[in-house]
Order: sequence, then C-alpha cells, then structure tokens
Amino acid sequence: MKKVLNVGFGSKTLYQMYRSADMSSRLVYGLDLLSDDYKVDFESFKQFTLKGHIKNNLMVLRPYDVVFQIYLYIQPIVLLACLRRLGLFRRRKLVAISHVPLKVGKSRLQHWALQFIYGAFDKILFHSQRNLEESVERGMIKAGKCEFLYWGDDLDYVDSHLTITQGNYFLSTGRECRDYDLMISAFSKTPRVPLHIYTNRVNYGADYSFLEQYQGKYDNVRLEFVEKSTDTTRFLQQQTAGCRCIVVPIIVKDIYYCVGLTSVVEAMAMSKPVISTRNPYSPVDIEKERIGFFVDDEQSWITAINYLATHPEEAAEMGRRARKLAEEKFNVRRCAEQLERVFGE
Repeated sequence: MKKVLNVGFGSKTLYQMYRSADMSSRLVYGLDLLSDDYKVDFESFKQFTLKGHIKNNLMVLRPYDVVFQIYLYIQPIVLLACLRRLGLFRRRKLVAISHVPLKVGKSRLQHWALQFIYGAFDKILFHSQRNLEESVERGMIKAGKCEFLYWGDDLDYVDSHLTITQGNYFLSTGRECRDYDLMISAFSKTPRVPLHIYTNRVNYGADYSFLEQYQGKYDNVRLEFVEKSTDTTRFLQQQTAGCRCIVVPIIVKDIYYCVGLTSVVEAMAMSKPVISTRNPYSPVDIEKERIGFFVDDEQSWITAINYLATHPEEAAEMGRRARKLAEEKFNVRRCAEQLERVFGE
C-alpha cells in the first residue's frame, strides 16, 4: 500500500469538514476516492515563520511514497527539493497543484533558484491550460512535467445532501477579485430581478467593507457579510441549490488565472446557468458549452440578466447542460482517477 501525504494550509480541517458532511469533497480533490492501494494522511502546514518553515520541511521528509500539495508552495518543500536534485529521495513522488502560473524570478539568481525547485517535482498540475502553457513558455518547467487537471464538485454529495430547485433570485457567493460595483449597477437597472450577495467583509488582501453603501440601497439587491465557518458553508450551499443563476463578476485587471472557477463548478454540479465576466484562463467556456453568458460591460450584464429572468425554461435547460458537463468532465471522481494515475506513474 502506498502512503500519500496530502498537505496544505487547512488541509486537515477541510477533510474533517467533509467527513462531517458539512461540505462536499471538492477541496479534498477526490483523495478519499483513491483505490485501496493508497492510504492518505491529511496534514496542514504550520505558519510561515522560521519555526514553521523548519517544521514544514521536516514534515515532508517523513516516510511517504507521495507528497501532494493541494496548493503549490515553495517554502515548505525547499529541503526535499534540494535533496531530490542531489539524488536522494528519488523514489518519493512530489506532486502539486498550481492555481496560478509558476512564479518567474525577478533576478537571474532567483529565476535559476525557482527553476531548480520546480524541476524537483515529478508533476505539477494546473487548473488552467493557459497557465500551464505560460509556465512552459517562460521556461519554468518542462512540458512533460505538467498536466491540466480536471477538477469539479462532488456530485454524490450534491445529490444526497441538497435539494435543487429553481428560484427567482440570482446569487453571488464569490470572494476573490470581485467587481461588485459593475454587477450591482446592472441589477439596479433590472429592479424586478432579485440579487443576493454573500461575501466576507475582508478576504485576505481584499477589503469589501465599501459594500456597506449598497446595503438597503436597492430593493432588489440583498447584501450580507458572512464569516468563514461551517455554518456559512452549509448556508451558502443551500442558497446555491435554490437560486435561478450564479453570477461571477470579476475585476478584469486581476484576471491572470482561473479566478471564479469554484463558483462555476458549483453551479454546474447544481444544474445552474452562469453569468460571468469573460475569463480566458478558465477551463470552462460557458458560452461554447451553452450553459451561460459572458459579460464585459453594464449593458451586456443587463441583457443576460433580463434573458435568464424572463426565460425560466431556457435557464433550466442551460442548467441541465451544465450538470451533464460536470458529469462528463468536471467532478471529483475524474479528478481522483487522474491523481491516482499521476501518483502511480
């Protein structure tokens, strides 16, 4: 039996939430679905202090056959990477998921150091094919060491824990790089269409406290600040299950990776159409797949909103196509099959 160390910030907590049925296994990446040939341990990185760096680097030296990072961080695996490049720990598989293009060094020395570290990985998986190609073109990794990852929601969890209905409200639950001003302005001009927004007041570097100005300003716009918690996760799942459409407004200047993908795969799993700012990094072309509309200005937002609000049958059909796409390509079972192949190569 091969032993796998799944490690990242909060990995252990995410797994415990899934085991408690508080959330789907989407953020566990299907590791619970690997065959009996694998035993997976879930551990969380320590904080990035000097003491934390030491503990993290020692953690990944424990006797595992595979070390798998759900989000690629350089600092916790520097020691293992150097030892592998020196010919040690060669039988240990080192795999990670990169959610963004691989970092490019600001100086020649830093650039070489990053290439040295990335070269120690057996495989780096990307959520975005475009990010993968950019990383190869910039010389940060060889094409044979990277691969696009088919990732999506846990359809079994959705089917067994949620009741999917088609309500009349449009829903925004994203927290990253969101262009709330443009979206709210568009909905203010479609006063008969309800918009529900749930977000954190502060999400890492993004401060959304300015949204207080919109609370109660428009009759059809409901905005609530929520905190990250198990109760919030359960509540937002239920809100998603009952909405008409998922809306994903993205700040255009911040588009350099597949921001908004989580909202899209949630929508697909729950048979919901999507209105989204066009993101060329996303692996899901919602217009090509006929599961939603891309928008880039206020008028295109208004047009898309009005269409889905006044065509419930077409909205439902888009949702059915979205679910079919999730079943065929973007789900945790396919993700697990891909990971198991990568681990076993």
